[in-house]
Amino acid sequence: MASRGDSDLLTFLDLLAFILDEDKTTKDQESRHFNKKDRGHLQDTAGRDGLHHLMTEAGAWEAFVSKAKLSSDQAVALHRVLRNLTSLLALADRGRLRKDPQGKKKFLKAFPGLRAEVEEQVKQLRTLADHVEVVHRGCTISSVVADSFSTASDILGLLGLFLTPVTAEGSLMFSAAGLGLGIAANVTSVATSVMEESGRLLDKVEASHNASTGMDVLEAGRTMSRIANKFPQATRDITKDLEALKQHMDALRLIRANPQLKEDAKILTTPESVPGPHAMGVQTSLKGTPLGMSTEARIMSATTTGFSLLQDAHSLVKKSKHLQEGAWSESAEALRSLAHELEEELDKLAKFYKTVSSGSN
Repeated sequence: MASRGDSDLLTFLDLLAFILDEDKTTKDQESRHFNKKDRGHLQDTAGRDGLHHLMTEAGAWEAFVSKAKLSSDQAVALHRVLRNLTSLLALADRGRLRKDPQGKKKFLKAFPGLRAEVEEQVKQLRTLADHVEVVHRGCTISSVVADSFSTASDILGLLGLFLTPVTAEGSLMFSAAGLGLGIAANVTSVATSVMEESGRLLDKVEASHNASTGMDVLEAGRTMSRIANKFPQATRDITKDLEALKQHMDALRLIRANPQLKEDAKILTTPESVPGPHAMGVQTSLKGTPLGMSTEARIMSATTTGFSLLQDAHSLVKKSKHLQEGAWSESAEALRSLAHELEEELDKLAKFYKTVSSGSN
């Protein structure tokens, strides 16, 4: 029996290693493509194509607001400054101002005030980008920890299933350890979600400090609703794992106190075992553990756990690679790109203002 259990385990692990290696190759190719294309697209949205594209192209502004995760108040304030800036850029034509004294006067009067507003927006955008990136990196690290717990939980659960024909105590101990790590993964995942949503809310409230209290309350309500939606399923999963963990601890105490129960449980795991009244009694005593499962039930459980392991391992590889590359945030990238574009346009206007104002003296 031991050789058969070992053979099944090695076959599954070989398959898992092959799939993960193929997935890693695919993800490396996708990551290189993403870095070349999508990061450039973010810069194009609020960078090289200019403010004109952002303000006039259908859907461009809405896409930027969504990408940067701006609150409605932040978006309104920023849009007003950008609209004024683009209007002033349209006036910044030396030949036109030479023929239009009123336009020149309007430009010279409007620029100083607008310059202060743009500089303030640039400062806010960079501050927000820095904080968004810090929160995003922290959440990424927390997600990697949660995925690590979940992956280890799946591996230990599989070992618990494969070792049932070999060692009853070992099977229960591995399976119980897997359940404990599964609980830790769920708790960490919920904490990560709360941290991410709370950080996003604080960013919006801080950046919208001049906005109405009603808007702050509305944003807080939306955030609390998103957080609350994550709790029911997590609570059910944690409660289920805690009940299963208790069953494992009770079963472990039973087989340690009753050596014959341990032998009966090992016999039940063999394909040749025939269910009967005694077998049903053993399964009832060890209910909720790998020792209390039929061969078919263990195969089904191993298949489900194996699929979960593939998903968790894929997520872990993806997030670890993202963290290794610096855990850059799309939102922070879009915010910094716009801040850089605003600075460049403001610098052009400042030089033009200096030329026009010196020429008028």
